[in-house]
Formats: sequence, structure tokens, C-alpha cells
Amino acid sequence: MPNANFQTVGGATDALEQTYTSSSGCDILATIDGILIGNLSGISFSTTREKSPIYVLGSTDAVSFGRGKRGHAGSMIFTNFDRHALYDIMDGLRSNSSDKWRYYYWRKLTDVPAGGKSLMLGNRNIVDNAGALGLELAPPNYSDQLPPFTITLSSMNEYGSISVMHIIGVELINEGSGISIDDITTETQTTFVARSILGWKPVARLDKRDKDVYYSESVAGRTNIKERLNKLTVLRQAELSASLA
Repeated sequence: MPNANFQTVGGATDALEQTYTSSSGCDILATIDGILIGNLSGISFSTTREKSPIYVLGSTDAVSFGRGKRGHAGSMIFTNFDRHALYDIMDGLRSNSSDKWRYYYWRKLTDVPAGGKSLMLGNRNIVDNAGALGLELAPPNYSDQLPPFTITLSSMNEYGSISVMHIIGVELINEGSGISIDDITTETQTTFVARSILGWKPVARLDKRDKDVYYSESVAGRTNIKERLNKLTVLRQAELSASLA
């Protein structure tokens, strides 16, 4: 802090606001492709990579390491209310949106339903009438049927410091839940794999003298952070993250 002035209360406060810019879970919002996820209570993620030592004759220690494949994975914990944790997304309730079918999947008309009985199984006429493959768009029955999506975590603390990170190409692979007489709340846990993780980067810092920056579309060349996050697609998020300072 070369320009910090601790001789006045205002100077000391400004210096502290520019220094301590950490955020807690209370300061962070999660969105899935711009859709706010209000019941997410926890998320964790990790990156692993295969690295194997290389040995040669006459050397006890490894002389180098071969670098292999990299993988990204993590887990999410949702608080259940009166519906499934991802009910609004899986059932396509965004009826006013142009991407209402974004999270539907292609269901085979010849799939055998629960119970092991199907009048359609082996019925050639139904398959021919529905198309060569016998497919139709349908809301997912399970969360693992959701197509890949991007999780964006955006943080803004009480000092006005904003940062953002992205988990791109998320696919859910496991889901679990349970209820008990000893539990006051019900939770759903999911695990996922992802294509890439773009770590935390600062986006902007709001100034107390420009309190309308966050609400206006553009003030002094700075764009509304909330609108920016909600309008980004997966590819635009990946491109923009490289330029965020």
C-alpha cells in the first residue's frame, strides 16, 4: 500500500478496503448458465493429473516425471424444499425463455419403463411414425441426463470487491439424498465431472462515490456485473475469463 494514508479515519478505511478482499460463502452466488441457484449450500471442486516418475539404470531417484491426463471433478450440496433440488431446470419451467428446451434430452421411444413392461417395445409403426431413430425431446427423469452446463460463482463482499470463477462443461454423475427423524432439513448431494475450471479472478471494485455503477448498464466504461454474468454463454465465459483483470 504505497499510497495508504493512516493519518485519517477515511484513509485508513480505504487502505483496509483495498487490502482485505476475501469473501465467505455468504458473499457468493452460484448460477447455472445464468440461472440463479438459490438452494445451493455448498460446492467443492478439484483438479487431478497423472504424473509418473521416470527411472533410468544407475539412478535410484527419478530423473523426471511424465505428465499425463488431467481431470476435473467436484460435488454440490443442495437444500431440498418442496421439490427436487434441480426441479426448475429439469422440468423446463423457464417457459418464457427462448431456451426452454435447453435442458431437455432425447428420449428413446422404445425405452422400457419402470416395471419392465412396454407396449411400444418392438412396435415398428410407432418408431417409424416418430422418425428413423424414434426419439423425442423430454424433460430429464434423472439429473445425470442433463446436458453439460457451466457453473459460475460470483462474489461481492461488503467492501465492494467483485470476483468470479467458472466451472465449464459440468456433467452430473451421481446423486444421493436421505431423510431421517433426526434431520431438520433434507439435502441432496451430487458429484460431477467438468471439462475445465477457470479460477477466481477480480472483475471490478465498486466505489462508494459511484454507488450506481452496479445498477446502470455502463458507467465510465464499466459494465453492469450482474447483467454481464446472466448474458454469458459457455463459450463467451471461457473467452471473457482470459481478459478479466
